[in-house]
Amino acid sequence: MLPSPRLILMVLAAAPLFLAGAVYEPLVALGVLYCAILLLYTALDALLLPRARRFTITRIVPGRVSLGVPTEIELRVANHTRRRCRVELAEDMPENVDADDDRAVLHVDPGRESTASYRLTARRRGRYVLANLDVRVLPDGGLLCRQFRQQAESEIHVYPNLTNVDRYELQLRRGLTHEQGLARLRQIGQGSEFESLRRYAWGDDMSRVDWKATAKRARLIVRNYQPERQQSVLVALDVGRATVGEFAGMSRLDYFINATLMLAYVALRQGDWFSLVAFSDRIERYLPPVRHARSVDRVARVLYELEPRLVEADYAAACRFLGLRQRKRSLVCLMTDVVDREANMTVIDYLARFAHRHLPLAVTLTDPEVRAIAEEPLSAGPDPYTKAVALDVMVAREEALVAMRRRGVGVLDVPPPELTTELINRYLRIKAARRL
Repeated sequence: MLPSPRLILMVLAAAPLFLAGAVYEPLVALGVLYCAILLLYTALDALLLPRARRFTITRIVPGRVSLGVPTEIELRVANHTRRRCRVELAEDMPENVDADDDRAVLHVDPGRESTASYRLTARRRGRYVLANLDVRVLPDGGLLCRQFRQQAESEIHVYPNLTNVDRYELQLRRGLTHEQGLARLRQIGQGSEFESLRRYAWGDDMSRVDWKATAKRARLIVRNYQPERQQSVLVALDVGRATVGEFAGMSRLDYFINATLMLAYVALRQGDWFSLVAFSDRIERYLPPVRHARSVDRVARVLYELEPRLVEADYAAACRFLGLRQRKRSLVCLMTDVVDREANMTVIDYLARFAHRHLPLAVTLTDPEVRAIAEEPLSAGPDPYTKAVALDVMVAREEALVAMRRRGVGVLDVPPPELTTELINRYLRIKAARRL
């Protein structure tokens, strides 16, 4: 039991009576009587104070939590006493999980249930446990609080950012994808696979006129085409030391994972095959080719527990692994980062080998902080050594990217926040151009 703020104030209220008793003696007796009544009231309140077992507390957590997205957690308190109570709940948040407010206060009527909520944000993927709840109960009119710990352990599973998939689907249905910088998922009129017939419009290519349908309807009818389906997209995800760094509170690997999940969703919606391999100095995860949009859950499960490792990625082993399993011509997206000149040449050599059979695309992340240091005037920037290192890093990256392009390797080098949008647009342009 703990004293409530009300009890502390009532005890302090006796002090003026005793101080005034030094001047007017009858006030001392009044103060003693006040303290005796207060003591009796406190003892009675202690006897009537509700027990912990008279409260049922339940935490409602979603099945999945998306990385970096505020998620609502609900706390339900059932009051099985005959008194209205003020209930204060405190969470002990695990590491890498933040809450907008880790304390919740609610008033619960007798025999009723009340609900409070807060939002948590996970900064890393994985499995976390929300520990027991610290509870403080103060009945209406009470002077003492009951404080106890409630057993209410709950698991939360933090996945890559799944809300982007829902948002993209909503934009697609509303026709807002152009406004968000994304190409349309369904590009009618492009590609070589027949999609539908429609009336001729001014500017249509006459080679697309369907003369049999025109003869039946006595007006010009043209064919719509769409990008070919059942093509293959493969993502090779480097989880070695090249993806360890962070930007804006998220690791480079998390930016790659979010973009991979979104690319998988779009490719599967297009009717293409999607496969994935994650590697460091060994093969970490492998997802064989899958189809249909419902398979995006399988992709999310493969990406769920990936973490970067402080080892040098073995590109040779990854290429041998893919060479045995990926015979069909595919768009091969290697998500990595070019760190130093020796590592860059290794990446270039192995990507160039894929160019003979597949369509390779190197996906890398520009570091805005390094670029800002390199481009800042020496007089206003950091010390000359820091600027020289930044310039050397930028030159090495540019040399590697130019060498990739010369050897037939596509390059997508963008700042981290723009990665998902730019990767989807590049994929759709490749589809529309029939490069696969």
